[in-house]
Amino acid sequence: MSFHEVDNAKRTAAAQLKSKQSLKKRKASSEPQNSTQSNILDGLENDNRTGRWTLEETALCDKLIDRFKAGDLPVKNGVKLNDFLANMLKSKQSRLTKKMKNANLSGKQFTKTNGYIANIEECKQFSELEDGFFRSISDPLEQASMRFHMQKEWRELFSNYCIEIGQPLDVDMWLNSVEEMEKRESLAKDSARMAKRKVMMGIALDQDIQNPDNGVFIDSSMSSRVHTFDSMKTDHGDILGLVNEKPMKSVKNGTLIPKSKREYWYNASPFLGKVISYIQRHGLPFEHVDAWVPSFVPDVDASEGSGVNNDATCRLCFGGSATTDVYIPSDGVGQPVVLSSDDQFNLLSFGDYSQKFSFNLGCGLPGRIYETGVPAWEQSVQNAPHHHFERCGGAMQWGIKTVVGVPVPSPSVGRIVVLLYSKFDRKMDQELVGKLYSEFKKVSFYW
Repeated sequence: MSFHEVDNAKRTAAAQLKSKQSLKKRKASSEPQNSTQSNILDGLENDNRTGRWTLEETALCDKLIDRFKAGDLPVKNGVKLNDFLANMLKSKQSRLTKKMKNANLSGKQFTKTNGYIANIEECKQFSELEDGFFRSISDPLEQASMRFHMQKEWRELFSNYCIEIGQPLDVDMWLNSVEEMEKRESLAKDSARMAKRKVMMGIALDQDIQNPDNGVFIDSSMSSRVHTFDSMKTDHGDILGLVNEKPMKSVKNGTLIPKSKREYWYNASPFLGKVISYIQRHGLPFEHVDAWVPSFVPDVDASEGSGVNNDATCRLCFGGSATTDVYIPSDGVGQPVVLSSDDQFNLLSFGDYSQKFSFNLGCGLPGRIYETGVPAWEQSVQNAPHHHFERCGGAMQWGIKTVVGVPVPSPSVGRIVVLLYSKFDRKMDQELVGKLYSEFKKVSFYW
């Protein structure tokens, strides 16, 4: 498969963007400050085609349905018509059902006859309908991406068909292009995730910085990043959207390396590594943890930030975070379930967001727990007022619902505060809090 057309379209789009960049910046600066989250994030999350049907797309869709019903496509038996059309046309199924209200797309399954179109004239007509559909897409980058997508889909269907009937294939060039495609997709998805995280962090900070509790300090350097969305959306426009969501991967020396489960917490402190191991070993209902440690600051710096307490010389600062690989179902019953790459990314993003906070003693959830030495179990923190949970804006953005705080004696710094988070509303369990305290106390010498 050739990437030539897609690459040319991307270069053209980038050149056009550069020429319009100053105009977009002026428009962004004049936009209202209360842009809604849904409008901002829709463009980062949706790869499927939307909008009105063209005559050319309708004609191709009718031909696909006709050949599907006749069994003249290299499709596996039992595939549903709505799944086939949605995948081939990169269209939302709701868009398909709206167009063909009475077609009962989900009720029709593929039954193979030939598995291919035998008549050469019908093959030519099929190709002409495809070309007409591509030409009907006005945006060059979308057109190139759509052409590439359909070529990929037909090649995959054909290769699977050959395997099914025992036909040998020389697949070296095909596998090379698949590897290149996956590499590009992985990099594009990671880029889109990072752009989305910047947007969400800006929204969260814009909310949390408005009503900070006394003694809560926030680094606001990331605030209002929401207004740089125009450039982020363009980055996302480069995404080919060629295959479905897969676990996140990294690239090393041009080779894709799947992230191991250990990677999500291995770079945290040894103490947090022990905490995560304990959580997963005993099936505890938490998916993310962080630690807050006392740090002495000069009096002149104690009043900087969003707090107003000028007398404090000791402040609780972020000491690292870690994320599990699995989660316990919301009802607390059943086997652990593997966290999706999106959930892991959201929890890691919340950890990055938390780094921007620090607390005077007695202020904020970590500061109150540190000062009183009393554990806390807070539910529905995404809707809590700021004086109950100072990072409620971040909790809302990244799906945090429950926070449990445990004060832990430390031989090196006196006391640290460990906060455990869940994306579910977890029912309070005082016995569990006691067990957490005892276990964390045993391993606190790692801090």
